[in-house]
Formats: sequence, structure tokens, C-alpha cells
Amino acid sequence: MTMRRLFIAVDLAIPVVERLALLQDEVQSRLEEKWEERVRLRRTQAPNIHITLKFIGDTAPELVPMIHALLEKLCEPLFPFEVECLGVGVFPEPRRPRILWAGLDEKSAEVLGLLQTALERDLHKLGLDKESRPYRPHVTLARVKSRSAPSFEELIADYSDVSFGKSYIKDLILYESHLDSTGARYEVVHRYPLGSA
Repeated sequence: MTMRRLFIAVDLAIPVVERLALLQDEVQSRLEEKWEERVRLRRTQAPNIHITLKFIGDTAPELVPMIHALLEKLCEPLFPFEVECLGVGVFPEPRRPRILWAGLDEKSAEVLGLLQTALERDLHKLGLDKESRPYRPHVTLARVKSRSAPSFEELIADYSDVSFGKSYIKDLILYESHLDSTGARYEVVHRYPLGSA
């Protein structure tokens, strides 16, 4: 039995993805200028840019129809909404950068947080584990591959209030992740329209 590696996400508007790709270029050249070869980034490719709501992980095929029914039911009474990408940050912290991300404005983060809470609750009823860490909605832009990367504090401060644009969210997407030698490739399993979107 082949397990399927699944996650639930929302996509961003093409102009927002384009701005984030330009940001990746900008960050890369700034780092190269200042630190030369000391910082290596593995960028998220533009087609893979999204906001994850719930990483389900390896899933038995027989669970997929149940997840499908659950997502249809969850999305039916909801309304489409807008999110704004705003600012830049890193995990776990600026002095130990591992993941570079773009954030969201407060209202967008709140709406996505409520949606994620509902997903956690409903998926838990199917026997899926709840995420132990608090949910921080973000867009992963790059992974820092250098062991001794310098602090990103200055970089983050420069983009703290920069907006990368708004996206109109009209569906949730169930994705399957395929891993190969070139990295991850994401395939849309199904789209779930919000309400009458």
C-alpha cells in the first residue's frame, strides 16, 4: 500500500507570487553582496509558492475519500476572503536563520488561523494528529543551507512593513507532494470552493 503525502493550502494571486519571486532575487543578491559564498539559499520555486494550512503527511489511500468529504463540508458555508502578504521573517530566529518567509497582515493571519483551527479539529476526528506547535501562517521563500549563516536581523528590518500585495482566496486546495532528486513537486488533488465561489 503506497502512502500519499498530502497537505492543505491556499494559493496566492499571480502578481503576489511574481513580487515574492523578485524578493527572492533581491535577497539573494543582497546576501551575495554582503556575505559572498557564506550563505546558500534553496529557493521555493514560483509554482510551489503557497500558504500551508495543514500538513497531513503520509496518508493511507482509504483515508483520502474521508478527507475529501470533510473538506467539502467545511468549505460549503464559508465565504471567499482576501489576504495580504506583508513583511519578512525567519524561523527559528534571525540570529539562526533556517527558513526565510513572507508574513501576512494581522487580519489575514487571524482569518487563516481560524480556518486552520477548524481543519485541525475536523481532521482530528478522522484520527489525524493535531499540530503541536502554534500555527504561524507564512509563505516559505527559501531554506538556508549554510551551517553558519550570519544574522538576518538587518534584512528582516528592511522589509518589516513592505506589502507584496493581496490575494483573493476562493478555495482550499488538497495537494499531494512528490519528492524526487530535484526537490518537491506539488500536484493538485482537488480544489474546494468556499461557499458559492
